[in-house]
Amino acid sequence: MKKIISMIGIVISVWLYYGTLIRNISELEKENLALDKVLKNLEKENIEKKIMLEKLTDLSQIEKEMKEKQGMIISEKINFFRIDKNHDNLGE
Repeated sequence: MKKIISMIGIVISVWLYYGTLIRNISELEKENLALDKVLKNLEKENIEKKIMLEKLTDLSQIEKEMKEKQGMIISEKINFFRIDKNHDNLGE
């Protein structure tokens, strides 16, 4: 009889322990879902701000303004360095 009562006590204690674990997990999942919603909203705002920034910094508009106001033009070819073909073997 003592074995049956102790077995029932163990089963009830394990059942209560797992019940508390399940409650804790469900609370953490609710927090996770709330944080996911906040993250999605922040990502959406970030994308909207990037689009607004791209509209504000329209490069073709800047190019046009610089041509008209400053007389500047965009170079088609930029030479950062030049290789002199007359001196092929400089090390010799």
